[in-house]
Amino acid sequence: MSDEQEAGAVVPVNALPIGTKLAEYVIRSVVGEGGFGIVYLAADTFLNREVAIKEYLPGSLATRGAGLEVDVRQADKRELFMKGMRRFVNEALILAKFRHPALLSVIRYLEANGTAYMVMPFYRGKTLRAMVRNGFRAKTTEDLFSILLPVLEGLSQIHSVECYHLDISSDNIMILENGAPVLLDFGAARHTELTGGDSTTIILKPGFAPLEQYGSDESELVLGPWTDIYAISAVAYLLVTGVMPPVSVTRIMKDTLQPAVSHASPELPARLLDVIDRGLNLRPTGRPQTVADYVQALLNAAENFVSPVADPPPGGTPMPFTPDRVHPGASVFGESSAIMRWGVLFVVMLVFAAVVVLFNGRQGGNEDAQSDSLSGEDSPRLEKVIPSIVPRE
Repeated sequence: MSDEQEAGAVVPVNALPIGTKLAEYVIRSVVGEGGFGIVYLAADTFLNREVAIKEYLPGSLATRGAGLEVDVRQADKRELFMKGMRRFVNEALILAKFRHPALLSVIRYLEANGTAYMVMPFYRGKTLRAMVRNGFRAKTTEDLFSILLPVLEGLSQIHSVECYHLDISSDNIMILENGAPVLLDFGAARHTELTGGDSTTIILKPGFAPLEQYGSDESELVLGPWTDIYAISAVAYLLVTGVMPPVSVTRIMKDTLQPAVSHASPELPARLLDVIDRGLNLRPTGRPQTVADYVQALLNAAENFVSPVADPPPGGTPMPFTPDRVHPGASVFGESSAIMRWGVLFVVMLVFAAVVVLFNGRQGGNEDAQSDSLSGEDSPRLEKVIPSIVPRE
């Protein structure tokens, strides 16, 4: 839930009444309403936790009757309504594939009242859109990467199954209370295996949508990873400049997009800002072609950037962007750290050898006495000292 949602006092006409029960969930309040549905805050009576429930209810096609049942406004719109519900199911199936902190996850999917519902974790935080409106700017590489890198890592998982988000924008990225970003709303996501050639309503966010999302007969203007890269670059441009990029179709006749460096903080490396500009290239072939390429370009352009987290959390998903499969920022440690670790290990080995020699000398060279001594009281002390010096991998 964002501050924008919390402040909204108007309850949608078609919303479920407060107290309505869906399976084990009880509706507590309305979080927000969009063109394709309504989102509720609900209580999970089995696990005693808050959840968000997204109801498929496109206001232009359907309405809620006297009871809780949802029905189409006009009979000839039923097929369009059902097609949209299939897209809703598609969204649930896509989200159910992934477990990543920066990606919205689905707890459960259910059907009732003539429509469908998606149960998700309930997030508290602020959207990037609200933060920028309140004056937030990414003034340093750390500011920018703390938002971009987790989202890009999650995006790489989506792309790995040939699925594209197609609706990345500043109001679809929420910063949670702990500072972590989460990519929201996969309603526009396109999965080649699930949707095939079926195309439903195209969702466009002016300023974030590239040319290929507006439709074209040109073979070059096809959807791909580069489509989401344009959108995330538009988010980055907004974060560093506070200015929305011009609508992509208006840039064809006269491109008024100013380089990010002209509005960004001087603390941000110019080469890094150039990478963002490159991601906003009108032609898909002019942008990085994969998320991995884009992340590598960002990291290469970031001067003296050191990630605060060098390794993935225990049991967490390894980061896919560097050869050693650690957090992207860890690659900046490079070869020098490896040399240092080997140097420390060599010194430890020398110290250990010296201790053994001194120990043997004290025992007067008697092999049996040495064996007895190492298995006695002195052994635990050696075991406590030595491991504390050896660097852990």
